[in-house]
Amino acid sequence: MRSAQVPDPRIIWPSDHSPSSAFVFAQNTIEITAAPDVVWSLLIDCVKWPLWYKHCSDVSILSGGALLSANSKFRFKTLRFYFEPDIGTFEPSRVLVWSAKGPAGSSGAHAWHIEPTPAGCRVITEEAQKGLLPFFVQSYTRRVLLKSHHEWLRALKELAEATQ
Repeated sequence: MRSAQVPDPRIIWPSDHSPSSAFVFAQNTIEITAAPDVVWSLLIDCVKWPLWYKHCSDVSILSGGALLSANSKFRFKTLRFYFEPDIGTFEPSRVLVWSAKGPAGSSGAHAWHIEPTPAGCRVITEEAQKGLLPFFVQSYTRRVLLKSHHEWLRALKELAEATQ
């Protein structure tokens, strides 16, 4: 059964990873009492993700500098799989979108949208996956993504608010 979640229209997806053509789509949102720049600085410092996000390990930036940038290539392990994303959208303190090939011919895209609010910001993270593996394990994959992304956002909130 298809999710009732609606992709945020402000996120521009890579043409081959639109949520409308994905077998799996997951969206999580959180309010953070910290400035968008603080949240952004934590997101682009991907080598430090494993220090605060438990489902991430073995992160390295392969090219493009010490922090994620529009030209970065990076590698990380999450939920038992390695990925080497290509960054498609990089709008500082606002939008970060990457796409990557996954296991068994699958692929996906992950988006972060940071929206200023009077108290700080709202962070929306979305992921769309396609391929045979997501097709056959749609419900399971969606549940895992929703849970792990919720934990990622909670950890991001905790760190950003402590940094503020």
